[in-house]
Formats: sequence, structure tokens, C-alpha cells
Amino acid sequence: MKTKAVETPDLAGAGQKLLAHSKSAAFTARRGLAVDLYPFIYGASARMSAPAISDFLAKEQGIQLSSVTINKAIKDPAKNWNLFFDLIEPAALLFSEDSKMTMGELLFKKQHFYKPVQNPILKAAVKLLVKEEVARGASILRTKWFTIDWEIRLKARPYLEHRLVGKGK
Repeated sequence: MKTKAVETPDLAGAGQKLLAHSKSAAFTARRGLAVDLYPFIYGASARMSAPAISDFLAKEQGIQLSSVTINKAIKDPAKNWNLFFDLIEPAALLFSEDSKMTMGELLFKKQHFYKPVQNPILKAAVKLLVKEEVARGASILRTKWFTIDWEIRLKARPYLEHRLVGKGK
């Protein structure tokens, strides 16, 4: 196979066409997706290959994430656990300080949060007793951290330990 020699003006034209196409095509860049899904990718990688995870996400969930991206995430757990922790750390710090416990105690308990209150009267009482930012922090932790299997959260601890020291309480 021969490589075609491309003149500089042709490259500029090709670049302009690429940029124009990118503006008219559907937006597909989802840069934070691998970070948001990392704990689940990490857990699944114990039993599945990166291509199998990618295929499952595409076919079953409609999520396009390449096996190359998944493989890169799997191969660098320290980096990816810390990127994921960046998403929840402010909420965890706020909630742990309000509840007078360390972040380690909060995050690595088997179950800290239970189902949200559904009764309208109890909801109103909770709203009066709990600061809004603490309730928002609890909601973030409930949806982003406590949905992760406990065993996987425990495996994350060594990668996050340096960030937990002296925080909270």
C-alpha cells in the first residue's frame, strides 16, 4: 500500500472539512464517562475483558466506550480511583464534618445510607433538620458512591488512603 503525499494546502482543506463536519455531526465526545463508570468497570474487569465490557455497554446500555479507553482505565487504578474520588470528595467531606466522623468511617462502612424518605411528612421534617448542602452531599454519595458494591469500595481504599488522612471530623 502506497502512502499518498499530501500538500500543505490540501491538509488545510481536509482540516477545514473535518472541523465543519464535526460541527454538523451529533456530539459524541463523552470524556468523563470512563471516570463516572470507573468503579463498575474496575469491578467487571475481574471477570470480563475490556472488549467484553465495551460490547456489553454498547449493546445493553447504549453507551459507546471503546475497549482501548476501558483498558487504559483498568491498567491505571490509582489514577482512575483518584479521578473518581474528585467527583465525590467535596460531598464526602461536607457530610463527614457534619456527622462528626472521618471520611474513612463514612465511605468504607458497609451501608451508611438507607433508602430516601418517601413519606411527605417525614420529608418535610428531614428538610427542616438537615442543612441543604448536607442533604445535597448525601444525595451525591448515595448515587455515586454507595451504589458501588462494598467489596469494590474496599478495594479502592488503598488508592484513596492518602486522601482520607486527617479529613473529616
